[in-house]
Amino acid sequence: MTDDSERLARAGDYVLGLMDDAARAEAERDMEHDALFRETVRRFAERMSSLDETVAPAAVPAGMWDSIRARIDTIPQEAPHTAPSAHPIAANQNRPTFWRNAAIAASLFAALGLGYLGGRATVSPAEPVVLVVLQTQQNTTGAVFEAFADNSVRIVPLEDFQVPDDKIMQVWTLYDPSVGPVSLGTLPRTEVATLQGQPFPTPADGQLYEITLEPKPGSPTGKPTGPILVKGFARRTPR
Repeated sequence: MTDDSERLARAGDYVLGLMDDAARAEAERDMEHDALFRETVRRFAERMSSLDETVAPAAVPAGMWDSIRARIDTIPQEAPHTAPSAHPIAANQNRPTFWRNAAIAASLFAALGLGYLGGRATVSPAEPVVLVVLQTQQNTTGAVFEAFADNSVRIVPLEDFQVPDDKIMQVWTLYDPSVGPVSLGTLPRTEVATLQGQPFPTPADGQLYEITLEPKPGSPTGKPTGPILVKGFARRTPR
């Protein structure tokens, strides 16, 4: 993967709450010194939070808010505003509001799961095996996938892809170069959705996923023929 895609995938892991404690702490340290990574996390968090605007409220499992409050209570409060100091900020000083808010967002996404973000998505009781952050040709985040052990894939678009009347979006994965890309199904429009599993090997770290624009009702060759809308590589979720 390129440095850009690795940075974006790591930002996605952070915002979605998929990092373990050590990886999350390392990411927060990096945000203090790496402006590009910090901006990537901010943009990703904004894109994910915008999904809330069109979704009807869902029932919240008992005890969830107590769990979230307990997690938030462990996050350092914002330090009072003071005049700039000529000395470097010590590692144990309180973080600015941005990192606190980002950590809260990560807690919420980890607790709620991507399934709560779309009323049309099929909720799976299983934990995803891998997370995929897919990028557009313009190197922006276009979609997030959760891939499960049964090879079902939950898709959360972050871009509003324009699909002409005679076209359809088709989702692909590459689990074996000798087999080539295989179709996971089609999407008629940009929406949160779950594609049902296929008898393929369990999704693996580094596995390629992409969405192409194909003629209706799907690729005439069984392989990608149209332009690539988004693509990305799977990242295994921590256990």
